Amino acid sequence: MKLSEFYLDRELTDALPPAGMAPATPPPTVPGQTQNVATDPQAQAKMMAQQAVDMQNKKKELQDQIKAKQQEIMDLQKQLASIK
Repeated sequence: MKLSEFYLDRELTDALPPAGMAPATPPPTVPGQTQNVATDPQAQAKMMAQQAVDMQNKKKELQDQIKAKQQEIMDLQKQLASIK
């Protein structure tokens, strides 16, 4: 069976949204569905706090790498000075 058997072609085309356009109304929410992070202020604040902690950890990691490289350079300079 086809829809055209129950409805006229014109009725079917009028019921469809224009090509390339999304429906104007958002899909209905399902009970128990989690909220989007962008609309939940607590989740957004938690995410931003986690990002801040991650950035601090990354910064500390980079600083530690710099200190290790500086120590390596100093050790190499000492080796070079002892060779001369």
